[in-house]
Amino acid sequence: MNLCNLSVALLVLASIASAAQALPEDRRQAINLSSDKATYENNRGIYTGNVSMSQGSLKIRADKLIIVESDRKVQTVIAHGSPAHFEQQPRADEGVVVASARLIEYSLEAEEILLQKDATIRHQGSKISGDRIIYSGRKQMVIADGGSRSLDGRVQMTLQPQQNSAPNGAEGDSEESARPPATEILR
Repeated sequence: MNLCNLSVALLVLASIASAAQALPEDRRQAINLSSDKATYENNRGIYTGNVSMSQGSLKIRADKLIIVESDRKVQTVIAHGSPAHFEQQPRADEGVVVASARLIEYSLEAEEILLQKDATIRHQGSKISGDRIIYSGRKQMVIADGGSRSLDGRVQMTLQPQQNSAPNGAEGDSEESARPPATEILR
């Protein structure tokens, strides 16, 4: 991979990592849930059967969803499915991040999402697939592992080129040109 392609890959990975930082309005919104069955015990809500959850731009669909609370605040959301689906808009001016895996763990405090077993993340035309993917908005980091079973044990990526020039070839006012270099984002 040449230096230009590496820079593009790092920018795409950084933009996917920033997805865990959701729209600020999302956390102030009510959580809406629907499922075939619901139980709540010991600060843990367990929802099974055609589960749908939404909170602002955050949407999760799963076969089983567990919400772990502490002091009436959601700490972790765990979704099981074949696959489970997660989507959220990181910023008002960006497209929606769409993720799927058989197991999705979303830690609100750490601003981190763990996708396990046939994991895929899509954002702005780019895609990362593997057996296990972790992305952290706080750390601006993505870690992907191919595992041993799925996708021949390798991480698969499709990275779309970043637009970095204005019309007529002039450098300048595009959103990407205002971004810091990839090395700054990933520190």
